[in-house]
Amino acid sequence: MKFKNLHRYRQVIRVLIKYGFDDVLAHSRFRRFIPHRQLQGEISKYSYTRYERMRMAIEELGPTFIKFGQILSNRPDLLPIELINELEKLQDAVPSIATQNVKKIIEADLGSPVEKLFASFSDQPIASASIAQVHEGRLKTGEHVVIKVQRPDIASVIDTDLEILAELAEIAEHNFSNLARLEPVEIVKALNKSMNRELNFLLETNNIIRFQEIFKDEPLLYTPIVYTKYSTRRVITMEYISGIKINQVQKLRASGINLHELAKKGLFLYFEQIFKHGFFHADPHPGNVLIMPDGKICLIDFGMMGTLNRQDKDAFKDLIVAITKGNFTKLVNAIEQLTKHKKVTNKEELEYDINILLDEFPPYTIDERNMTEVVDRLQYIIYKHKLSFPNDFFLLLRTLVILDGISNILDPEFNTLKYIRHQSLRLFEESIRPKNLMKLTLNSLLDIWDYLRVMPSDFKKIIERIKEGKIQIEITGLKPVLHTLDIISNRLAAAIILAAMIIGSSLIVLSHIPPYWNNIPIIGLIGIMFSGAFGIILILSIFKKGKY
Repeated sequence: MKFKNLHRYRQVIRVLIKYGFDDVLAHSRFRRFIPHRQLQGEISKYSYTRYERMRMAIEELGPTFIKFGQILSNRPDLLPIELINELEKLQDAVPSIATQNVKKIIEADLGSPVEKLFASFSDQPIASASIAQVHEGRLKTGEHVVIKVQRPDIASVIDTDLEILAELAEIAEHNFSNLARLEPVEIVKALNKSMNRELNFLLETNNIIRFQEIFKDEPLLYTPIVYTKYSTRRVITMEYISGIKINQVQKLRASGINLHELAKKGLFLYFEQIFKHGFFHADPHPGNVLIMPDGKICLIDFGMMGTLNRQDKDAFKDLIVAITKGNFTKLVNAIEQLTKHKKVTNKEELEYDINILLDEFPPYTIDERNMTEVVDRLQYIIYKHKLSFPNDFFLLLRTLVILDGISNILDPEFNTLKYIRHQSLRLFEESIRPKNLMKLTLNSLLDIWDYLRVMPSDFKKIIERIKEGKIQIEITGLKPVLHTLDIISNRLAAAIILAAMIIGSSLIVLSHIPPYWNNIPIIGLIGIMFSGAFGIILILSIFKKGKY
């Protein structure tokens, strides 16, 4: 425990006690800092469930813990669905930053006074969150922009909280066996990487530029311009988008927009992101999806992006097609592909649960079901069998559930699952066209060529490292064989020695070498007796081992 973090530790302990988690503290090294009378919560354990109290405590602890909860809400393979539902409610509404502090950060990062950088800058923020605050402005060249500015000292606050979380994770892993299987230490390490990425606005800038390049020829989608000259690690400046939020149904209808077609258009664009490019906007909540006056869809806030490689795209496509067609074999294969062929503890039980899933969602009822039902059932199977999937797979499932909700807001009669089925079959049909089969074959050949091309140099490096003693080769499974050979060789040696002793003793007896006992050479007699005893011991040993 670091002394500089002592004040924050006290805050964390106070909040945990307040929400009735004294059992966690009572079994940790923090107990010695708490008087016994304080080990009782202010919030009644009977008024709220444990999961509700966890969500409330996380919200009070601030941005790092909220982000931690939000990341965990995307991991149904680790947590029960009841806790996931609570974590999805996490809110990070915080008071706005004073304008002078915002301007100090802009001036420090961009190297000039705000008045020289912008023709106008609104003192009133249009959005305020735990990590950053957003202001409206206008560049000297006339462009209408929004400026997203990181909160002062948020990096040091998050750094302190991450240290505390790391210690709490170690306590949980060593003292609570039911939490140890979740590998909390590894989760906190992943959170550390995620937070460091989120604190670097240059990465979001790069996401926007990449997204803009990918969809530059897509007539249905508009990506805001990002002004790299006015963007740094703590400041990002992008085009101001004037549009209607996608959940403002009355305004959209008044603008003459066909809501059913808009739902289809939005899902189509996401299918292009996911299956064609493997790079998708992973936070499409209504505030981040705007409909422009010309009907184009504009996505904003590119801090959370998902990526899928070619194998994961194919596996997920196979999974969707298998569910909608009721194909058991294809569904099992898709799940195994997504788990990267990691060991499944009880494959028979997994196959049984998959069969139940297909029985619950027979193909002829798919058009009547919703996406959330399928995702919930699939996540239950993943959690039950502790399957290890890529994290972006869960981002994808979460994205599809959000899109399902938006589609139902736009048109209550719209069936997301039916549309997804149609698009998945379209993708499947496209994949077996001669042109795409040739492309797939070419990609496979290129992969093989890459392996063959680097193989000689890889072999050379391995041999050099073996010579240097940096690599030790251990062949498993040889110990039993070597042990058996050792026994055989020992018995063979004993038999040879026994035979030599019998022959030698017999020759001494026949040679009549003195001294004698009843006219029998004593040395030869002792040799024969010793050989007899030795032979009996050897025979008994063989019978005892049962190897005869």
